[in-house]
Formats: sequence, structure tokens, C-alpha cells
Amino acid sequence: MAKPGDTYFNPVTRTKLVFVTTSASSGGSELAIEWLVPPGERLAAAAHCHAGPEGFGIEHFDLLEGSAACRIGRKEFAAGAPHTFTIPANTSHVHPWNTGTTKMHIRQRITPPTPEAQILAGVERFFETLTALSQQGRANRKGDIRNPLQGALVLADGLLPVTYIAGIPLGVQVRLLNGLAGVARTLGYQAHIMPEKGIAA
Repeated sequence: MAKPGDTYFNPVTRTKLVFVTTSASSGGSELAIEWLVPPGERLAAAAHCHAGPEGFGIEHFDLLEGSAACRIGRKEFAAGAPHTFTIPANTSHVHPWNTGTTKMHIRQRITPPTPEAQILAGVERFFETLTALSQQGRANRKGDIRNPLQGALVLADGLLPVTYIAGIPLGVQVRLLNGLAGVARTLGYQAHIMPEKGIAA
């Protein structure tokens, strides 16, 4: 379980993440993570959506330092700090990337319309596991997990069905990823892997 202040470094993207507010500390009302992203790097690159009431701002990226771009729907937005990119529910988007020559310091906030401790804890597990796999050389700079069975298991355990890949019907994703995740569990794959804290930036 993530705790406020937990800090991890991803050596593949040279990105540091810090848990600020967790599912447990907020009673399921908010998950906040601060990211320190060097020039030329980005947060996870896959286009995806978050289910929720239509038009509700379910995810926010507060740009605290530097400059960034973010794709929301079919539009790309660019800004310098301070600025907030707000992601409406059910909208395809790509997490921000650093467009400047200095570090991008950004706070990611997920704010469900009602407290959702289990869902936010799943997102925590996802980022912990993605960081651990990156530390082990098992994920690339775009945030893609190299082994498809491992990837399916991590997505099914941490994100589905509230967070899902854009452009593929949700029902198809649930059936496909849950099926692959079942195979992964049978073969002994772990859904949640804790990253190491001792890896320095």
C-alpha cells in the first residue's frame, strides 16, 4: 500500500515519482502523485480513458515547473507553469510530456466523483509495478510492459474496468485482458511488484 512520501526512480525514463496523497490517506477521495520529468521524457504514452459521469473532470495535471504538452481528445495543448490540464471522464487522452529544456515538475491528481478507495489503490499498484518493471528493464520509455502476459495482468489488476485503452471497445478489452491475466497467474506472474527505493536519480 502506497504511503505519502514514498519516492521511486525510473531509470529508463529518468523520472522520479512521489506519492503525495494516497487512497488510504484521503479516504478514497483523491490520489495525487508528483512527477519530476527531465527534458525529452514523458509520462506513460498510451492513449486511454477513465470512466465516469460525462463531463466530470476526473484527472488533473498541475504543472508546477517547466513546460509541457498534453493531448486531450483530438487536440494537443501546450503550456508553461503554472497551468492545469483537466481530463474529462470518458475522454481519450495522453499524459503530459516535457516540451522544454528544464525539468517538468507536475502533479497528477485523480479525483473520482465519489470516494473510491479500491480503484485508487489499484492505480497506486499500477504505478508501483510499472516502476518496478522499468527498474528491471522490463518496460520501455513509453511505459509499455515488454511481456504481453505481464502487461495484461498488471492492467487487469490495477486499472480495469475504470481505466481502459482508447479506441478498443471496453467489453473486448475486459474479456481479452482478463483471459491473458488468467494465463499469467497460472504461470506464476505477479500482478503487483514493489519497486526499489534505493535506486538514485
